[in-house]
Amino acid sequence: MPIVKVPVIQKFGIISTKHHRELQQKLLEKTKETLEEKSTGHRRPLEVTEEFIKQFNDAEVLEDQERMLDAARKILLRCKRRSGIETKGSGNHVNLHLAWTELILMAQCKGKVQEDALDMLLISMDQAEFQQDHIPLLFYIAESVLYRICCDAPQKLYLLSCEVKLSKLGFLAFLRLYTFHLIGQLQHFEEQKKRLSTYIKALPECEATYKPFPTVLSSVHVMLKVGEIICDLEYCMETKTILQKQPVSTDKLSLNSGAAEIDPFLWHCLLLWQHIQNNSTNYHDIIKHLLLLKEHLHQENWLDSLLALFILGEAAKIEISCLRILLELGCNLMSNLQEQAWQVISVYTSVLADICMHGTTSDIKKHAYIGFQSESTLNDGSNKGSLNGLLHFNPPNTSESKDQLNRIVSYCTVYNLVKLCYELQWDLSRDGLRNAIWKALDQRKIVERDSQVIDAMKIAEAELNGPSNPFISLRAMSPSASGNLAFFQHVGCRLANALAQQFLPPVVPYIPTTRKPFQRQIPRKPADVIEHSMEKKAAHLSLRKEQLCEEPSLPLPVHFITRTNMALEKVIEDQWAKEMTIRMKEAKEEMVTEQQEKQKKEEEHFTEIMKKRQQKLKKTSKPYELLT
Repeated sequence: MPIVKVPVIQKFGIISTKHHRELQQKLLEKTKETLEEKSTGHRRPLEVTEEFIKQFNDAEVLEDQERMLDAARKILLRCKRRSGIETKGSGNHVNLHLAWTELILMAQCKGKVQEDALDMLLISMDQAEFQQDHIPLLFYIAESVLYRICCDAPQKLYLLSCEVKLSKLGFLAFLRLYTFHLIGQLQHFEEQKKRLSTYIKALPECEATYKPFPTVLSSVHVMLKVGEIICDLEYCMETKTILQKQPVSTDKLSLNSGAAEIDPFLWHCLLLWQHIQNNSTNYHDIIKHLLLLKEHLHQENWLDSLLALFILGEAAKIEISCLRILLELGCNLMSNLQEQAWQVISVYTSVLADICMHGTTSDIKKHAYIGFQSESTLNDGSNKGSLNGLLHFNPPNTSESKDQLNRIVSYCTVYNLVKLCYELQWDLSRDGLRNAIWKALDQRKIVERDSQVIDAMKIAEAELNGPSNPFISLRAMSPSASGNLAFFQHVGCRLANALAQQFLPPVVPYIPTTRKPFQRQIPRKPADVIEHSMEKKAAHLSLRKEQLCEEPSLPLPVHFITRTNMALEKVIEDQWAKEMTIRMKEAKEEMVTEQQEKQKKEEEHFTEIMKKRQQKLKKTSKPYELLT
């Protein structure tokens, strides 16, 4: 019988049997510890998990608190880089999905970490572009905000700064969701809508808590209104006069069957913004038509009016004529103040303050505060629709409901002026405007008898004078040194970009290619012409005749090379002049062709809109014509 030798492989080298067993036992214990860590959820120390948040909030020993706080600071610094706060959300290092996820989880921590996480999330969401892959995360953020509001609001006896920031975060998240709804990109998120509807139904119970604070209450109503629309719910506040239904015009505009219909007022604000962005001067008819549609600011679906004000505010930052129309619309809004439109007033005051802070010219910033003087308001000194006009807004002979609306106007105006004054303290070149605002606020504080309006000053000061955020350095971008988001600076432009891609035709600006500038030749004097003719005649002398010259001006070789170079330069100049003439002719023909194609596209676009209008309204008359 053959003998089979089985090879024995000793993985641990030549060691004793006892040492071999001890080593195996250590490896087994290490493997068990690894499996236990995975089963209990222990992960990397800088990974944001529910266990990390629980350990942070439950830490009682000073050593544990310092260790958890150090880990939280490192996470926030990482979130700052991933969110691209200092680069306005751009760069290869930016990962908004991961940054927002970690920040909304870190907002569950207690104390200053919660405040800093909310500050970062607010700034990042204000300046981020609209991207479809953000929709699931926006639903998650919306649910988190509503959960905190519904659970914590009834238990609080006073307003906390984190609640103000949560309301702003909810405002931005729901505003983005409503924009995606208008574009038609929320059709496949039924599960998220179902979960969100549970919190939406509970949200009206929190209205009484925030009723003394109109700016926070306005954000709550925006969340409620958007939630009801995208979740297709009935109105949860049937007994509330704030959200009473009013008849509204069915004149809507839509260019895609998957998208929702938008209000004509919003569409014209979007069109005006596009003209301003592309440096077009043919927008005066659009402005005229906006005045004809001013009553749309009082409609039932005031969400479209909020979007329109943000977009019109972006145009007003650049073009002063757009600011003038914005103030005229504000005057009309104040003259026809209605209960269902008070949320529009809250956003209007915030938009004006943002223009006063971030307008492109000093005149725009100034007129956003004092308004435009005219013959009718020469002695008044300010326009009703300006911030100064709203500060002194006090219509006589008002009813009890009107008094409440007037109180809301005063509250929102004072609240935003205090924040504006705080932001201006970092700009020494604008001390005059800041002093004027402080003087007006001091005068108002002396004569003000309404405690709610006085509280607006205290709330704004407490919100901005809180502890500074060490993880945000905005001095290069904004005068704010605290890191708090005083105004929504970028959201209007981001909304306009997203909606314009859906509801407006693309605009390709003409960019001329770089060419060598054509230099006009200066006409010669008669003496120069005679001299040039003689030089030209001398150039045709034969070499033998030149040798016979008694006193040549230059040695023979040098004079010959000079004549040759002059002749060559003359040929090059003539050829370049011909080429420039041909290029200018081609460029002119190309420009005419592009203008004709652009005009043809705009006419086809306008014809399509008119056909859809005729199908819906069954009218053949033209309500307006726009010059583009």
